[in-house]
Amino acid sequence: MIPLLMQLGMGYSPAQAGMLMLPMAIAGMLTKRIVTPVITHFGYRRVLLGNTVLLGILMASFALMTAAQPLWLRIIQLAAFGAVNSMQFTAMNTVTLKDLNAGDAAAGNSLFSMVQMLGMSIGVSVAAGLLTAMADWLHVSARAGGAQALPAFQLALAVIGLITIGSAAIFWQIEPEPVQITDRERTEGSGLSN
Repeated sequence: MIPLLMQLGMGYSPAQAGMLMLPMAIAGMLTKRIVTPVITHFGYRRVLLGNTVLLGILMASFALMTAAQPLWLRIIQLAAFGAVNSMQFTAMNTVTLKDLNAGDAAAGNSLFSMVQMLGMSIGVSVAAGLLTAMADWLHVSARAGGAQALPAFQLALAVIGLITIGSAAIFWQIEPEPVQITDRERTEGSGLSN
């Protein structure tokens, strides 16, 4: 919905809206490097709970986007969303497959990919339905574009953010893991107690 928001709600061309997705992609790639240490330190449950709430907040923050927003702020917002989204997908992928043996990993990965694609398709349908419902509720046309369409996009994104925050409850069911303490933290901790 973000490229559509930029095109229909803020008047960007498709090329400009596509270029604004680059900070999201770059931040997502850079985040992949820190996922393993973060999960090792905090555990899957904490990472997925906290990250899902943060992801929902960032999604809802797109409801605050306006054409007058400075470009640098929009780039930071998109990069933060890309980083958090990347952390979410990586953590969900690994927690889903981590307990499978080598023989079942290929089949599990295939099934997970299929379920993930199905979930994304449902998400697109829900987002489109929300956008249509918000446009009808506000008596505007989201297809018309410009300032008239912007409130429908903003409300739909706020609702999607709230739904995402609510979905954090799913990750509450993950068994809590003990926090991993590194050798350096153990050494620093023992030095403080002396």
